[in-house]
Amino acid sequence: MYLSKLLLQNFRSYQNQLFEFDSKFNLILGPNGCGKTNILESIFFLSSGKSFRSSSQSKLINWNTYFSSVRAKLIDNDKDETEIEVRISKDPNQLKSTVSRKFFIQKVEKTRKKYLGIIKNVVFQPEDIRLVTGSPNRRREFLDEIFAQTEWRYTSALSQYNKALKHRNELLDQIRNHTAAHTELFYWDQVLVKNSKIIHDFRTQFIKSVNDFFITHPDNQINTISLNYHPSVLTEDKLQKNFSIDLQRGYTQIGVHRDDFSFDNSIFPSVDKNLAFWGSRGQQRLAVLALRLGQINFLEQNYHDKPILLLDDIFSELDPEHQQLVSKVCQNYQTIFTSSEPESVKILSQAKIIQL
Repeated sequence: MYLSKLLLQNFRSYQNQLFEFDSKFNLILGPNGCGKTNILESIFFLSSGKSFRSSSQSKLINWNTYFSSVRAKLIDNDKDETEIEVRISKDPNQLKSTVSRKFFIQKVEKTRKKYLGIIKNVVFQPEDIRLVTGSPNRRREFLDEIFAQTEWRYTSALSQYNKALKHRNELLDQIRNHTAAHTELFYWDQVLVKNSKIIHDFRTQFIKSVNDFFITHPDNQINTISLNYHPSVLTEDKLQKNFSIDLQRGYTQIGVHRDDFSFDNSIFPSVDKNLAFWGSRGQQRLAVLALRLGQINFLEQNYHDKPILLLDDIFSELDPEHQQLVSKVCQNYQTIFTSSEPESVKILSQAKIIQL
């Protein structure tokens, strides 16, 4: 299945714009600030109703409007067409308006549960270097993004977990101030334990899949990389043992909200093989590229569907050898590149050019 047409209405900088794509290579070319990344963001938004750039959905709606729509036409291997759409709107009469979101398949409104999985994307962007060098929160967001477009069980568990965590932390303050009893934690502890296991199992599955992909990869630089998962395993017993510390600090110390992973490289002779500390900038960029390739492999193996690849000015971050590696991988997928450099046309000579 590939993306044939994309219609943006009041999305970011676009008021009413139609884009048409080739089933293989597409290059969106234009100067910085002209809206190239907005197009990629809208395609990602179609997969899950979320952005890879902002946690605030209201920022996706064009200035001075209160409604936004991203609509697309997908064509499968049998040439059958499917129209999908995600709409968001906000109440202009509220200062802090809540954004509502609706999903449609063939113009029929669907629940998010029934909509998820119809289109899958993998995004490559220069900011991905933060997956190696940035905070644990960025790496957890990455894991959440993978399953946000594929697994309703994961997104539901994550939502319930975060709500329970918020309530538990509020209760800890109340218990410390003698306005609530310790026993009131029981319900929220049960919710945390149940949903933590679901989230942990999905994350473990992904990490294992990526490591299997790395170790068998023909590129000698990629097959020395591994992901080292650092889960914060939560059980009812651990919550009880940590209660006094949680009470003193006012928040829950353990759980999937404290998970992390690191990029290790077996070529380092030191005990600590973490690329964040010992890797060169080039090695760190390669590790991120390898992770995205592992993500593609994971989606294809587990969901038997090819994702659309969205590459945001990625060639500026890669040496010629790994530019060729990316180009070779992209041969098998619909790929949408962005670039501000006219020279990119030479690298992507087969691409359909969309000039902004």
